[in-house]
Amino acid sequence: METNRFEAPRQQGATGSPTANIIEEGAEAYEEAEKTASEMYNKTTRKLNETYEKAKVYNQENPGTTILVALGIGVGIGLLLANTTNHRPRTNRIARPVVNALSDIASEFFR
Repeated sequence: METNRFEAPRQQGATGSPTANIIEEGAEAYEEAEKTASEMYNKTTRKLNETYEKAKVYNQENPGTTILVALGIGVGIGLLLANTTNHRPRTNRIARPVVNALSDIASEFFR
């Protein structure tokens, strides 16, 4: 009997052998995990598409609000990035309240 050195050795014996049972149980567990992962992927994809469509509709119905929220987010990110450099100590006093205010405004729009 010639064996390939890259394959696991095959056990010979009855179907009810311990090795065959382990292989069958492993195959069943793999199939179940694959099925669960597929279901979760499909569910997540549906939810993401639904949220994306809601965002598109909101943007079409409220273009001014969307622009203001985007502007606020841009300012907030800019202040956060400016806050990471220690060149301006005044930024530390200004950035946190502005970012908190913008965060509150944005959360009100998305409720």
